Amino acid sequence: MIISKMSHLHKLLRFLRTKPCICSVRPITKASNAVSLPSDLSDALDAAEIKHRNHPGARRRKQVKLPEKLLTAAEAVLETQDISKLREAAMVIRNQLWSRHLPIDNDELRSRAMNIEKELFGNSLERMSQEERDYVEEDAKKQVFERLKKRVRLWKPMRYDDFGARGYLVGKLAGDYAVAHDVFHEIQHLNPAFSPNSIMDFGSGLASCFWAAKSIWPKYFQEYFSVDISNEMHNLARLLAAGGNTNAQVKFRSFFQREFLPSTDKITFDLVVSAFTLMELPNAMQRLETVASLWGKTSGLLVLIENGTQAGHKAIAEARDFILMISKDGGQEPAHVLAPCPHDLDCPRETQALGIPCTFQARYEEPFLTASRHPAISRYSYVVLQRPGEIAKEREWARVIRPVLRRSRHVVCRFCCKDAQLREFVFSKKRHGRHVYRLARSSEWGDQLPLDMLPPDEEGTPLCDGCVEDGDIDTVDDVDSK
Repeated sequence: MIISKMSHLHKLLRFLRTKPCICSVRPITKASNAVSLPSDLSDALDAAEIKHRNHPGARRRKQVKLPEKLLTAAEAVLETQDISKLREAAMVIRNQLWSRHLPIDNDELRSRAMNIEKELFGNSLERMSQEERDYVEEDAKKQVFERLKKRVRLWKPMRYDDFGARGYLVGKLAGDYAVAHDVFHEIQHLNPAFSPNSIMDFGSGLASCFWAAKSIWPKYFQEYFSVDISNEMHNLARLLAAGGNTNAQVKFRSFFQREFLPSTDKITFDLVVSAFTLMELPNAMQRLETVASLWGKTSGLLVLIENGTQAGHKAIAEARDFILMISKDGGQEPAHVLAPCPHDLDCPRETQALGIPCTFQARYEEPFLTASRHPAISRYSYVVLQRPGEIAKEREWARVIRPVLRRSRHVVCRFCCKDAQLREFVFSKKRHGRHVYRLARSSEWGDQLPLDMLPPDEEGTPLCDGCVEDGDIDTVDDVDSK
């Protein structure tokens, strides 16, 4: 047992010390635009058996609404509250969560402090006698600390009291549910046979994953095991599950709540989820230990979700790479990435150091933040990791990773491809034929395109270096700014 724990610790340390290799980095390339349409799909399109907008890689995501039972329960909970104050608190909570950064490890903090000390004093402190150094040390520490506070965002864990939990309900419940619903829908699309009976939800909050799972797998989902350190969140989640009635019981076969993760991996779950929780852990070591523990409790799929920020993407990429690494070290068949990546290789967003996170967006109806309901968007990063076994061939279809740019007589799509390269394709009816052109034109951000894509030219060109003649195509930076 001791040897096993030491081995696990060494894996963690080795992973944390590994620097990303950039010796084989290639720029995002403009692809050769040579694609092949599978014959069966071509025949189906010719025979009008399927429409282009309903191609096998399309998700046709609609605006997500809260389930009627959850909406009614939430309205009952908020009925006696001061909604104007809760809306103010909700906006503060939303802004705080969106602007959060990963906590800086002690070693990096110490290194930054030493650099600031050198900036302020150079080598003068080293040349001082011990007596002189003792005399100025306190003042020097204050100066370094003040400068450090301006350069480093201090990280603090989020804590919710009863009022804060209700503020979270107003500001985040609908968005969290929409994101979980979209991710579970993606799982259902890529693996229709997967029907989880049991789900563990780490950092469960208001149990939005519980409601999303009930919506996607209503006939099979029977056991929900939630973990959250906030009793206030647990209480409110149970109240919502009971219909908003404090005297009612939760009408679900198995609804369990705990404060901490079980220490044993003997009990496993078909689906394990961590949504918007990894960034609440105090350092990289604890994040990776937690991810390893979650993976140990997973018999089917592990889902990790964070905000669609650079920090959120980094937390997801770090966890993804770590699980793939430790699963290979076990001497068994390694884990697979089911979504969104069409491959199990290193994330090109990381290896190419682009500074642009891999994100997707969920459209939903916001019912609480204003007096009237209105459409909203929640941007997120995620990964779905699968235990060794068969994986759908459709997983390897290229993923649309930015908004599709529809122009006059041509369409520009940016893809993550199965060889872990980011590529841009410019589709036109003249060059690719009617079917390919219409498939691309009807696709959306987050869809997959069911085409066989040939490798790019040997010398790749920068992503947006005048991709077509008329020059009216937005660049990646333009799209991001929008």
